[in-house]
Amino acid sequence: MNEIKEPYQLIQSIVDAQENLIIVIEDDKPILMNRSCCTFFGVKNFEEYSQSFGSFENNFVPHPSYFNAGKVEDGESWLEALERLDEKDKIVSMLSTSDEPRAFSVAINHTHPFYSVVSMHDISANLIKRIMIENDVSLDKESGAYNKEYFLYTAEILQDAAAYNEKEIGLTMLKLLDHQGEDLKRLVGNIKESIRENDMLVKYASNILLIACLVDKEENAMLFGKKLRELLISARSERMNFNIAVSLVKKGEKLGTSLKRLNNAIDDEQAVNRLQLI
Repeated sequence: MNEIKEPYQLIQSIVDAQENLIIVIEDDKPILMNRSCCTFFGVKNFEEYSQSFGSFENNFVPHPSYFNAGKVEDGESWLEALERLDEKDKIVSMLSTSDEPRAFSVAINHTHPFYSVVSMHDISANLIKRIMIENDVSLDKESGAYNKEYFLYTAEILQDAAAYNEKEIGLTMLKLLDHQGEDLKRLVGNIKESIRENDMLVKYASNILLIACLVDKEENAMLFGKKLRELLISARSERMNFNIAVSLVKKGEKLGTSLKRLNNAIDDEQAVNRLQLI
């Protein structure tokens, strides 16, 4: 085996393989960061970061809900102040290059006597989900389905789950025609009884429902669409017709593009009471 002549390059390669933001700290100052971290701050390398940014703790958004430089007491470092907190409170918020606030849980490793390794895991979607549930704003009160805002804010959790489980995201969009409020509420209750615990039923608009689920293939998404159509027909009254369309989020496609495609399909006046695969 060839002798490793550049241990620094080896360390850089190891941390670059991590998805989390990784920063190596010496005397409370960063001396190395991985590729994910450089990408987040919009710099090519650590040297460029050092020239463009000040103290690392200045990156933390000064919001009372998160740890920030204002919570560091006199005579202690930001690492020491952060470590005083319970695990659930070790959360910072930082702005991406597009000025989007992202939340990170922070883990600090002190096993080396001279260096600390800080690892930051992006928990933005999970944190939003937790906050919305705690504040009782995840559900549409009239129908009992999740509201559209909750679905859009937490959609990346669904996308991460699909990638991790090697599944596809199946979307079924249902537009009710000439319906009344009680029709929608009753239908939501019926659909909830026929879907899995991890499937999401969303009130997407005043007369549109969306079901998002993980499936193995397109045929499975269509099976659910057919089941939903049968449910609608069995519960249908003269005043409640519908349009329904099924689609998978295509490879490399943004979720918004899929939703727009479904919206266009259910607006087709020739598709009343039919099931479309698009």
